[in-house]
Amino acid sequence: MSIRRSLRRACAPVLLGALLLSFLPGTAHAAGITDCPRGSICGWSGERYTGTMTQLRAGAGCVQTPFPIRSAANTFGPIGIPAVAIFYALPGCAGPSVGSVGQSSSLPVVSPPAISAMLVW
Repeated sequence: MSIRRSLRRACAPVLLGALLLSFLPGTAHAAGITDCPRGSICGWSGERYTGTMTQLRAGAGCVQTPFPIRSAANTFGPIGIPAVAIFYALPGCAGPSVGSVGQSSSLPVVSPPAISAMLVW
């Protein structure tokens, strides 16, 4: 058996696995502050805009976050209706606020992490 044929046989399962993985549904990916679309309020699972990112719907009222928010950004610009997110460490937007983001602002560290947010216009 030639070296070329042996190499093909050894690499074929790896290449097939990589090809199959490319067709699996995507999972949440690590994101940075630049991944927050313009006109959005975004929260991250890690401090300084690391980890998984979620978009929070402006004007939705009090919402439970999908995971503890450890950093946040508001990419709504200065023109238009102001969008604000106020973060809370307790469910139901209870207790004191642990941080907020107004238009064109960000919060690199939310401490303690927020598990609910008041999203208002």
